[in-house]
Amino acid sequence: MMKPIKNILLLATTSFIFFSFSNCGSSQTNSYKLTQNAPFSIDDVFYQDWVAGVKEGGSGTNVHITFKNMEEDVVIDSIFFRNKSEKAKNSPQAKKHYIGYFKNKTNRDIVMDSDPRKEAQNTPPEPFPFNLADNEAVVSYEQNGSTEYFKITDIRKKEMLAYPQSNTTSDN
Repeated sequence: MMKPIKNILLLATTSFIFFSFSNCGSSQTNSYKLTQNAPFSIDDVFYQDWVAGVKEGGSGTNVHITFKNMEEDVVIDSIFFRNKSEKAKNSPQAKKHYIGYFKNKTNRDIVMDSDPRKEAQNTPPEPFPFNLADNEAVVSYEQNGSTEYFKITDIRKKEMLAYPQSNTTSDN
């Protein structure tokens, strides 16, 4: 009489543990779902690498997006490009032109030590939510209180901007 009850309890416990682990991954929802039908159309999009004329000036890439038309309740928020995200800045010269300024980060200090407590000071990089090619970007926008994401493909590359070096000596 005890053996069937033991078997039932063992089966129930095993099933509970199995289903508990199988739900771990599915409980995380992907809030970065791409939309297929954006409430805007794009007139022009390109990216342009740049480098400063002085060592401390750095380098980076600017992503330019010009919208042809856009529904009134749409607010452009951010641009995701090459494993980075930046707030989209509206160009003062053109109402429908947005730019993402992606500055290349200088090498940050990383603690490498045999003492794991010292290495624990390192901050891990944020995971990037999209798998994009070098000529692809994602635009995030808000509409009706909801954040949506739209992928842009085949972004053309413009010639690099090399800003001139500042002249530290004056010719008299």
